[in-house]
Amino acid sequence: MATARVIHFGRDDCHRVSVLRSAGYAVEDCRSLRAFREALAVDGRPDAVFITEREGNPQGDAVSLSKSCSSAPLVLFRRSNSELGEESFDLVIDTLTPPTRWLVEIGELIARSRTVNRTAHTAPNGSRTASTACDA
Repeated sequence: MATARVIHFGRDDCHRVSVLRSAGYAVEDCRSLRAFREALAVDGRPDAVFITEREGNPQGDAVSLSKSCSSAPLVLFRRSNSELGEESFDLVIDTLTPPTRWLVEIGELIARSRTVNRTAHTAPNGSRTASTACDA
């Protein structure tokens, strides 16, 4: 698999960004909604977007922003056992899930997404269709 470009939003207190980088992912780590919006606006679709759960559900703004700017799979890194709107996410990774397991799940999710997008973005005549864009 080619190097995957991924975007992470939130506080990385479980060191998941470093685990992703050590596994070969090109990770843009965003701590603010402004930085997150700018990362989503960069040319080239991310292969996945990660959001780390935060208290008070402020990840809701990040979810909305991600969905409006990108069609990349959305992954939630859980930090609690509270009730969340998990239906917005393509993959939910619970707090104590070992990296060896979630790295495999993420790799599979990205591979499926790439296959779907290759099919969806190529018109019958072989031309590429427009991709989702987001203004910074």
